[in-house]
Amino acid sequence: MSGTPTRPVTRPKSTLKHLPSYMSIPFSTTSRLSLSEPVGARHETAHVTDASASRLESFCAHPIKRTSNSVRRLLQKASQSFRFTSGNEQLGVIHGMKKEKGKFTLGDGESGIGIDEKDNEDCFFAIDTTVVRKDFVKILPSEITAHILSFLDHQSLINCESVSHPWLNAARDRHVWRNVFQDEHGPWKSRPGNDWKKMFKVRQELNHRWQQGQVTAKYLKGHTDSVYCVQFDEKKIITGSRDKTIRIWDIATGECLKVLGRGSGNSKFGGSNDIVTPRVSSVDHHHASVLCLQFDDEILVSGSSDHTCIVWSLPSCASIMRLSAHTAGVLDVCFDKKHIVSCSKDTTICVWDRRTGKLLRQLTGHRGPVNAIAIRGNLIVSASGDALIKLWNVDTGKCIRDFTGHHRGLACVQFSEDGKTIVSGGNDQDIRVWDATNGECLRVLQGHQLLVRTLHLDSRNRRIVSGSYDQSVKVWDLDTGKLILDIQRFHSTWILSAKADYRRIISTSQDNRTLVLDFSTGMKDLEILENP
Repeated sequence: MSGTPTRPVTRPKSTLKHLPSYMSIPFSTTSRLSLSEPVGARHETAHVTDASASRLESFCAHPIKRTSNSVRRLLQKASQSFRFTSGNEQLGVIHGMKKEKGKFTLGDGESGIGIDEKDNEDCFFAIDTTVVRKDFVKILPSEITAHILSFLDHQSLINCESVSHPWLNAARDRHVWRNVFQDEHGPWKSRPGNDWKKMFKVRQELNHRWQQGQVTAKYLKGHTDSVYCVQFDEKKIITGSRDKTIRIWDIATGECLKVLGRGSGNSKFGGSNDIVTPRVSSVDHHHASVLCLQFDDEILVSGSSDHTCIVWSLPSCASIMRLSAHTAGVLDVCFDKKHIVSCSKDTTICVWDRRTGKLLRQLTGHRGPVNAIAIRGNLIVSASGDALIKLWNVDTGKCIRDFTGHHRGLACVQFSEDGKTIVSGGNDQDIRVWDATNGECLRVLQGHQLLVRTLHLDSRNRRIVSGSYDQSVKVWDLDTGKLILDIQRFHSTWILSAKADYRRIISTSQDNRTLVLDFSTGMKDLEILENP
């Protein structure tokens, strides 16, 4: 009747079923409507090629592993926004679907094999005969599409690329792959405009090499006695030795750039041909073995058997100040933006002001040498020869809790970047992973045959690297405790220190040499991963 307003078609709640797969959708027969089109208006047929439908079906045959409830609800609401009717009658049968006693089953129309819709609870779209399935990639703004796709894992995202050209463009979006990369590999500094998909591919290849132990080895020779400590970044390696010197090496060429200290001049392992002449030598230096060090972009802090720490300016390597308070050798050092922390054979821990070098407080409580320390925020973790791990408050100097479980003296400890995980090792040959918030031992890693001398916790790549007096370097999965890699053939004596990043392990030992194990040799596009 003319003048009578058109009454919108309502959909009873009972018609909204759980979500079936794309496989039930007749892509070549669905109708195309605008949101504003009134019921009963002329419908146009959307033509989709069989090849496109096949690609879409192939994509949907691979389950998407990670899709949040919020994304499911968003897609469900989007699908419900498009209604399809034929005149005033709702469509009763969709191609490939059979209605039996008030419910739908999915079938191929030939074999008679039906799949009850209750088996499709994890799929995206509701079974609703009034709904036309729309390609949200074509309809939604690109920003929303990118946000939806960023919830997928990398394999599902690759599958999306084969659906159609719009899906290909959406799935290759740089911001989508940035989210996927950071979800699987953690935060990453990158140059503006980098191809995150290519970065992900390079990282996958690197991870495969770690799993397979595909590595090349190179030795740095120059120290004349045991090399006790090492740290490195993308450009340099810094080592400290029993020969009383600190050496700075070019990580790309292996050339010794500088030597800080006079050195002892005698060697048990290497001859005179192993000595590298430095370009610069420091006037101030340690008068005994360099046992520990740490550096950042501004300073290098070293600790020695001469009971002191020296703070050096970087990159000039000029000595700034000497910290003196311990009455025995300094066994480990660490620092952050405000504090320098040192521990000693004298059983104490000293907290210094980084800027002035003033001793702020001295922590006591261990009954044996404090062999290792680490700092995160206002917390310090320490490991001692008394077999105890202690957690301290930097500001108050009070011990928050003890971690008990090791039954022999401890040699090393690590603190995760988020301050939630502690890893320890020692003379009982075990590596223990702890919950820092409650003191619970999460797992025990066993495999070394002698003292675990050194640990490196790579929080970003979820790996633990350990070095032992059994002459082996082992790589463990942080989350499962599984042994990933066992390296035994490169060192001929005790391993004293080991550090790692996403592409290298660098270790030192009593044989005077520093070993560089590189998993990236010969890889293409590796520079795309390097920090700006």
